[in-house]
Amino acid sequence: MNNPGLEESVQSAAEDAERTLRKRLQQHLSSLEGHESGSNSSSKEALRKELRSDTELRRNNEQCFQPKRWWFTSTAFPLIAGTFGPLANLMSVCALVMTWQVTILPGQTEGNGERVGDPNWLIAVNAISLVFAIAANLLLLFNFAHRVRYAIAQPLTILFWYIAAILLMSLVIAAHKYLRLPPKNHAFSQAFYYAIISAILYFIISTLLLWNMMGAYVFKAYRASFTSLTIPQRTLMLQTISYTLYLSIGAGLFSELEGWSFVDGLYWANYTLLTIGFGSDFPLKGQVARGLMIPYAVGGIIMIGLVIGSVRGLFFERGKIKVRNRALVKERKKILRDFKSAECDWQQEFALMRGVQEAADRQRRYWGLGTSFLAFLIVWFGGAMAFTFSEQPQGWTYFEAMYFTFVALVTIGYGDLYPQSNLGKPFFVLWSLIAVPAVTILISNMGDTVVDWVEKGTLWLGQKTILPEKTPYWYKSPTEVHKEVDEEEARENQSSSLEAGLLQDVELIGHIVEESGKKAEKGGVGSQQHKIGKMIAREIVKLAKDIGAKPPRKYDWEEWKRFLELLGEMGDGNGDVEWKWIGDDGMLFSGVTETEYLLGKLCERLEQVLVDGKTGN
Repeated sequence: MNNPGLEESVQSAAEDAERTLRKRLQQHLSSLEGHESGSNSSSKEALRKELRSDTELRRNNEQCFQPKRWWFTSTAFPLIAGTFGPLANLMSVCALVMTWQVTILPGQTEGNGERVGDPNWLIAVNAISLVFAIAANLLLLFNFAHRVRYAIAQPLTILFWYIAAILLMSLVIAAHKYLRLPPKNHAFSQAFYYAIISAILYFIISTLLLWNMMGAYVFKAYRASFTSLTIPQRTLMLQTISYTLYLSIGAGLFSELEGWSFVDGLYWANYTLLTIGFGSDFPLKGQVARGLMIPYAVGGIIMIGLVIGSVRGLFFERGKIKVRNRALVKERKKILRDFKSAECDWQQEFALMRGVQEAADRQRRYWGLGTSFLAFLIVWFGGAMAFTFSEQPQGWTYFEAMYFTFVALVTIGYGDLYPQSNLGKPFFVLWSLIAVPAVTILISNMGDTVVDWVEKGTLWLGQKTILPEKTPYWYKSPTEVHKEVDEEEARENQSSSLEAGLLQDVELIGHIVEESGKKAEKGGVGSQQHKIGKMIAREIVKLAKDIGAKPPRKYDWEEWKRFLELLGEMGDGNGDVEWKWIGDDGMLFSGVTETEYLLGKLCERLEQVLVDGKTGN
């Protein structure tokens, strides 16, 4: 899953899924509005509220001034709980379906030991713990979907996951004390260690949700609900549940076909779908299994790709937007210390705004690269330390563990080293589900910085040596070449960025303006207003071609000056109007691209002009 060439496709697929969900909600609302029965009134109001709050969250930038700790507790903590909750449930299932002890036969290892039956009290308490955990997961899902009130679902979710964690840890302690058999020929199975991992995950998840609830009720930092989460963020939990079910189905199916245990089947399915593919420990031998592996792997890789794309887009990208907005605030404060609007005209303030944007964008890019690189180092070196401990029976050194974790991280998967202990396999399942997406996100962030430097540096070097052009590049700096490359990429993306639906909408605007102008000429009313309307419509058509350009189009001062004249915001150009480039309600903090911002403003202006033209004002 580390192929950077798939990043744009996966991200696009995740965004398409978000748009489809929002479109279906809107269609459902439209169908309800066709029926005026009282039973539908509450459903219609709930859907309207859902879509309205989601739109406000996507467009409103008021959270950029919120302290980082409250953003984490209100947004990141619930997303982490929704992502890891289903995985913890799956590991709890692994702790139930297999006995907790094995007998090691002569010449064998603990990985293929014979099972020793568990006492009834252990099975019963284990099953009760799983029931509480599943109930907590369902309550969190209903809470995300606004089917159960936050005030009811959140305390119960926290309580149930704490109960599940306490029950499992009590079992682990009791098993370690009372079921401990002679160590020479007995060992704890993978199920025992899955129980430990599940209990730890339950405790962490419930603690994060407890902090979320305290931020709402104790510190009053945000509303006591999950309305701070957008619709795509809340559907991330559904994607995780789907992937977890798909993983468990594959584990059960292939373990039955190949004669493995369920936990070994889960271990195989996990490294298969993550494209690590050791292959040397659990090779497929049956023809049926080999045939079924092809469609199973294709479906699973698509699902994990969508989940990674959603995590990147909904968690890291939203986080980077917040970092950028906070950086904008800080950079603006620095500039305003020495800046007085009375001493600067609009063009100078525009230049200051561009400086603030560039500084904030640099901080955002390096923040993304730094955090993802730090995460990579933690999962690499931390994982190596854990595998050094778990694979002591195999005599792994720390260097060998580092080699193994790196090979797994970048999904090379040689298969010369792989975990064989009953502790190493469960830990590998959890570690790989965190590590491989972390590396994928690191490679994605490198595309905005390191890869960009290499690409532009290579082009600059080529233009100076073997690829000279008519215009000499000997006197051009790398910065100038970088600018030309960005402009060329934007032009290449413009042709494919305009979708058919947007083209039709733009053409419709032009037809409406033309028809309105003809009527005005016949009636002799508002002819000047309709001339302005035609000019605005032409600019809207031009701007529409820039929608979706990568990188987003940025307009120079002369272009902005023309747009502001059409908007009626220019005045005398010396700051005598309310428009402020670096104001809180200006383009700088709008949260959208310059093209989207201008399209919105020009459409509002066009509507006003057409209305004035009809009334003759």
